[in-house]
Amino acid sequence: MLRSVIRVAAAIAMASASAAAPRPAQSFEAMSFDGRPVSLEALKGKAAVLMFFSTDCTHCQQTSLRIDPIYRELRQQGFEIIGLSLNPTDIAGLRNFASRFQASFPLTLSSRVEFSRISGISVMTRIFYPYLLFLDREGIIREEHQGSEQAWFNNLEANFRTAVEKLLR
Repeated sequence: MLRSVIRVAAAIAMASASAAAPRPAQSFEAMSFDGRPVSLEALKGKAAVLMFFSTDCTHCQQTSLRIDPIYRELRQQGFEIIGLSLNPTDIAGLRNFASRFQASFPLTLSSRVEFSRISGISVMTRIFYPYLLFLDREGIIREEHQGSEQAWFNNLEANFRTAVEKLLR
C-alpha cells in the first residue's frame, strides 16, 4: 500500500512539474497549410518562437494579431515564428485563422502529444493557450510563456519584442 501511495505521489509530482529553460527543443517536421515545410532543423541559425495555439481560442487569436507585426519587422534579421495548432482542425481552419488573424508566419497542425514531445513538458501538465517557446539559434528553449500569465500577456508586444531581441543578439 505504501509503495502505491509513493508511486502515485511521484507521478503527480512529475506531471505537475514543467521542464525548466534552458533545454533543447526536440526535433519536428511538418508542412504548413500553404505548403511550406517547417522543422526544427530548418530553424537552426535563426531565433524562433514556437506558438502552440488553438484556432478557436480568442487569446490565441489576439496574440497572433499582436505578434505578426513584430515577426514581419524582425524576419529579415533571422527571426521565425511557427504556429502549431493543437485543436482538431484542418487545413481550411488554419487558412481561415491566418486570414482572419493576420498570421503571415507558417501555421501547421500538431497535437498535445507532439507539444509534450517537442517541449519536454509532461502530457499530464496542464497548459494554457497560447504557449510560446522562445528558441535560440541552436534550438535551445531559452524562455517560455503560456496564456495563464496575465501580466506577461497584458504587455505582450513589449515582452515579446524583448524576448526575441535577446535571442537575436
